[in-house]
Amino acid sequence: MAPWWCSSVRVSHPPCPRGGHGVRRAAAGIRALRALAAACALGGAAACAGEGRAAADERVPPGEVAPAAVAHREGDAAAPVHVVYFADYVCDDCARFSNEAMAPLRRDWVNRKRARLTVVDLAWHRGSVDGSAASVCADEQGQFWPMHTLLFERQEIWKREADIPAKLTQYAAKLGVDTARFARCLGEARHRDRLDAAEATTRRYAVRGTPAFVVNGKLYYGSQEWAWVEQVLAAAERGQPDSAPPPPFKVPTKRVVDSARLRELQDSAAGR
Repeated sequence: MAPWWCSSVRVSHPPCPRGGHGVRRAAAGIRALRALAAACALGGAAACAGEGRAAADERVPPGEVAPAAVAHREGDAAAPVHVVYFADYVCDDCARFSNEAMAPLRRDWVNRKRARLTVVDLAWHRGSVDGSAASVCADEQGQFWPMHTLLFERQEIWKREADIPAKLTQYAAKLGVDTARFARCLGEARHRDRLDAAEATTRRYAVRGTPAFVVNGKLYYGSQEWAWVEQVLAAAERGQPDSAPPPPFKVPTKRVVDSARLRELQDSAAGR
């Protein structure tokens, strides 16, 4: 089994690169810093308070996610359990976790009004932006889960393409969606805005790797076995989250960053 942190590791500085069309960028972090600086200049210390919140951080209840950061949501708003799933379409452990957990989660929990699900996409790799955009654009034509599944099933193929959007449009055609509408949607800038908001949400919940999931405000990491995840959900449903057994897949207490990836992040921040 691959390590819990998959290929997506969140470090505080510099911001992780995101690359649609093969371009690696640190623009999200720069925009966030500019916004924060502007807020500090206008509002003083009060505007800068909080654990790294962006100045425009929306006030949302504990355990919730700002609408601007959401890729997909479903389920009864009155359900006793809220699962927030953080994933990156270029993360191989996310593919493993989605393949095992999403079907029973939706069938046995969401469809039975025991839980509601919020999906928050992250973009920490080349191709992540396009993958996330593809899922949202497919969702607008009623095909979120088929696209979600296809992206993870064929992850090793499309993420290596020179023209990722073109390959994803081919996938959309296989799902029977309107490809002209899908292609227009794929190129819209709003996806980057959503992913910027998603990045702010990772700070809210201290998410530093994928896959990660928050159950009623409590963070868990890794491609955990569904049997254990279901025990966590059941404990939350009873209102006794601490009664769930500890995760079988332990999370390291120290931050682990692959040295090659760290050099990549540094190069991106330096504009190389």
